[in-house]
Amino acid sequence: MSDPIKAVVFDLGGVLIDWNPLYLYRRLLPDEAAARRFLAEVCTPAWNGQFDAGKPFAEGVAELSAEFPHHGELISAFHARWPEMLGGPSRGPSPSWRSCAGRR
Repeated sequence: MSDPIKAVVFDLGGVLIDWNPLYLYRRLLPDEAAARRFLAEVCTPAWNGQFDAGKPFAEGVAELSAEFPHHGELISAFHARWPEMLGGPSRGPSPSWRSCAGRR
């Protein structure tokens, strides 16, 4: 019998798998500057962080859409089209992963 599994690592946020909202918003907005501005001013990293902490996407999308109604469709895309934010395996272990991998 093999050794039991001692740990499982699951991450879609840039540690093991490349994740970047720009991959999606570059397609949805007219240019790079508009995509970066939207992610800096509307779907911000702080807003996204709420979901990592457990807030339901539907709730966060509804709240932000109420605040920015003219961007409702773009805000909804953050959740509805999240697989388009994935870029594939990260290039080598990140500092976070190397730190975890050394612990046994």
